[in-house]
Amino acid sequence: MTELPQNDVAGPLTPESWAEHVAHQEIVVAMRFSYFGRSGWQGAASRDKALLFDADRLMLRLSLLESLALPSLAAQTDQHFHLHVLCGWAMPVWAKTALREACASVLPEDRFTVDPQPWGIAQVNLGKFLCRRYGTGRVLQTVLDDDDGLSTDFLATMRQEMAGLPPPAVATDLRFVSFARGFGLDVTDLSTSAITLFALRYPFINLGLSLSAPADGVNIFAIAHRKGPPKHPHVLRRGNRMYVRTIHVRNDSRLAMGQRWEALPDWRDDPEIAERFPWLLRL
Repeated sequence: MTELPQNDVAGPLTPESWAEHVAHQEIVVAMRFSYFGRSGWQGAASRDKALLFDADRLMLRLSLLESLALPSLAAQTDQHFHLHVLCGWAMPVWAKTALREACASVLPEDRFTVDPQPWGIAQVNLGKFLCRRYGTGRVLQTVLDDDDGLSTDFLATMRQEMAGLPPPAVATDLRFVSFARGFGLDVTDLSTSAITLFALRYPFINLGLSLSAPADGVNIFAIAHRKGPPKHPHVLRRGNRMYVRTIHVRNDSRLAMGQRWEALPDWRDDPEIAERFPWLLRL
């Protein structure tokens, strides 16, 4: 991994210098792929290596990664980002190889890091990576699970919203952007090729949430995402739909379809999907 010059931006900053920093700072897209350790989710596989590294489960996760998350990153209008994939050290060699090959098939080698780690704490491992790459400077961070996806303008829009927030007064100040509206993608019945898209609104969940913080401070895996951001200067945007969250037979999160989910029967004919989520039309 190429070491980047340390970013010494701390604070206080003027609105102009803050906007300049946000415009040029590399964005870290933080992802966990079958990481065995404490990482914020409490599914059965998080406590059982056999379940976590089951071959069928890994192949499904790889398929979703290649169909959703990676194409959505490759399609970003803002390509100044680095994907950090935290995965389990004990994951089978074939799966680690396939994971690296999947990333390399759509992203340049200098735009991603596959980081196998032994049992530990996800936020600690992410923090070590951030410090290695950025020293103590401020870093823009966002989360993308391996089975979800982002609109093509997600990173670019996040930069715009972040730049409009009050500049940090001290180095430890946190700034947040949350996109509340997105889509839910139901692929639980792949045997019949049934794919249903829903309209969603979830403010301050991990998907759609971004953070500016010092590399050696709080990171995006350490945030209580519903309670933390409202305590700091933030943007909660309810405009365009900015993400796709997937429901499938191996979900790790607590996400479930609810009464407020609005099915979109003709979504393949929607020009917004074609423009901002083109990879969905390849499903």
